[in-house]
Amino acid sequence: MSRPLLIASVALASYAALNLAMAFVVAAVWRWSDTNRIGMSPAARARQLVWLRACPSVGAAFITITVITPAFAIFEPERASEMAGPVVIVLAALALLQIGVSVLVALATLARTRAVAGAWLQSARPLDVNPPAGIPAYTIESLTPVVALVGVFTPKLIAARTVIDSCTTEELAAIVAHERGHLQARDNLKRWLMACAPDALRWTPWHRDIAAAWHDAAEDAADDAATRGDERARVNLAALLVKIARLTPEPSWPAATVSPFVEKCGVDRRVRRLLTSGERNSTPSRWWPIAAIALLGATLAGVISPAAFEQIYLLVETVIAFGR
Repeated sequence: MSRPLLIASVALASYAALNLAMAFVVAAVWRWSDTNRIGMSPAARARQLVWLRACPSVGAAFITITVITPAFAIFEPERASEMAGPVVIVLAALALLQIGVSVLVALATLARTRAVAGAWLQSARPLDVNPPAGIPAYTIESLTPVVALVGVFTPKLIAARTVIDSCTTEELAAIVAHERGHLQARDNLKRWLMACAPDALRWTPWHRDIAAAWHDAAEDAADDAATRGDERARVNLAALLVKIARLTPEPSWPAATVSPFVEKCGVDRRVRRLLTSGERNSTPSRWWPIAAIALLGATLAGVISPAAFEQIYLLVETVIAFGR
């Protein structure tokens, strides 16, 4: 195995091993931590869940690129060839599988989203509301009374004519304000990134649980953005959710990057929250800054200490030779 191929194999194997270890850590944090702490706003909870879900892939990539791969490349002699052991080969193959599946899911999701948006927008006309939507908004002719924000990088608000005709001006403004909350938080982009994260966590039930919890928090945050703490607005939005839910059958969304205004499976929870609680203040998460500082400190220690880099290299060499 040539030196460049060996370095690439080590990088891939390191990524696979690290994101597997971090997936277990995230699963433990998810299982034993309270992600619905009293006092934490939905927007803060949604941000926390996004970072929690991103930890295995982002953290593994960061450590692999900044610590392990440079350490190995610096100290690995210029040899004609060196055979990697089965551990490195299996881990590198696992990393390639994770990355390959992630790329395929990402491209397929983008393609499905584009197809859905194209089909909906064939009969689209600009949606004129007062106050102005502030986002690309369209009325469509659809047998399904859909209202949703669709798209990853340039989301568009689409609303079926049947919904528009059944809503008052105030109700339309509330719908637009809710979807604008999703747009400003870049929720469709976050939904897409979580759906195609290249890590071991995606194969576990915890991926679905974290994504579902984030979805609920994102919907609550958009509700808060639409009502801005006004109790009357919260009551009106709750009534509007029930009204639209009665018009809308339970859809099977063909793309991960659709943020519907209402889903029947979540209506009861959102209505109860709107009627029983006000907008909460955000309580900053305490353990995320500690974890970030610890990771940065460990990385900097490795970067500024040649001895630490050499120890990392020797450890990697041991793994490469294992079972050979």
